[in-house]
Amino acid sequence: MTVDLEPKQAEYDVHRVTEPETRYLDQIHALAGTMVREGAALGWVEPPSRSEVGELLADLIQGADSDDACLVVAERLDVAAPEIVGFAYWSRRDGETEQPHADISRVAVSSHARGGGLGRRLVEHLIDHARKVGVEILTLDCRGNNHAAMHVYRRLGFTEYGRIPDFVAIDNERWDNVYFSLDLRGPEEHSDLVRHGDSPRGAGASRIQQ
Repeated sequence: MTVDLEPKQAEYDVHRVTEPETRYLDQIHALAGTMVREGAALGWVEPPSRSEVGELLADLIQGADSDDACLVVAERLDVAAPEIVGFAYWSRRDGETEQPHADISRVAVSSHARGGGLGRRLVEHLIDHARKVGVEILTLDCRGNNHAAMHVYRRLGFTEYGRIPDFVAIDNERWDNVYFSLDLRGPEEHSDLVRHGDSPRGAGASRIQQ
């Protein structure tokens, strides 16, 4: 008698990385290279070198100590050794007047692991940690043809606040760059703010001369 067994569902764990490990560097470097060769919109035209990825991870892990960065990975567990199939990260803005805010620079999921909500889980983890460490506004941008990603961002509460046509350039091809933001402040934080908006007051203010 033959018994039909349903295929085993892949098992994933999404977690923050705070300590340097060679396997993180090796696997993220390999994943980024594969995705770029497949045409993924990760901001690299050519696969990044191992040293480039190493510098990026070192900066993110160092930034995690002071709550200035957050690196999250998705690992497949139902294999002989845990395998990284996705990663994402945010970093605080550099400018002193923008320090309360952070930018999600990359969200990457292997083509073999898409369709199961891993991208959403990675971004949710980033949002949760950003809220925990007091980030006020999370921003991100993506290529205008990445409609699946934009759908996820909107479902998580991000709002499109602008786009620049023909901004993303690869050889002679151009795509829009679309910008999103998510306000993480609670009611109490909003009530304490002194909002000036675009009124011509405070440092750097100017008026149009009549």
